[in-house]
Amino acid sequence: MFPPQSVENSTIKVFVAKLPDGKLPETGAPDLTAIAIPDSKSKPADTFNYLSPRGKIAIAECCDLLFNRCLWTELGDMSNVGCKTLTAIYAWCENHGIDIDYADTIRQRYYRIRDNYSKRGIDLMKKTRDKKSD
Repeated sequence: MFPPQSVENSTIKVFVAKLPDGKLPETGAPDLTAIAIPDSKSKPADTFNYLSPRGKIAIAECCDLLFNRCLWTELGDMSNVGCKTLTAIYAWCENHGIDIDYADTIRQRYYRIRDNYSKRGIDLMKKTRDKKSD
């Protein structure tokens, strides 16, 4: 369940709809992630409980962004953690209930985030400001 005023809940509220006639509610499957549909006066969860395929994609994108924010916030500058990057990522995975088999994938995501900023001239690892000479 996401916090009540979160972007994720807002996204769910935007895309949740009434179950179309002839459709059965999804009750879960190994390849699906369960989400809690927030209840509201305008869209009560007992009636508005359907997400279209594109609505699911929108929510997945929201969750992906949330995951990346968490990853970067917690692992951001690993230049001075005193251990190897992969060791820190293994520990991060363990702390978040992520199977160690995915540690290399997490490492790649971490480097992708860092490299995307670097390509745009933003050095997230820099600890000091450049002094401008007059």
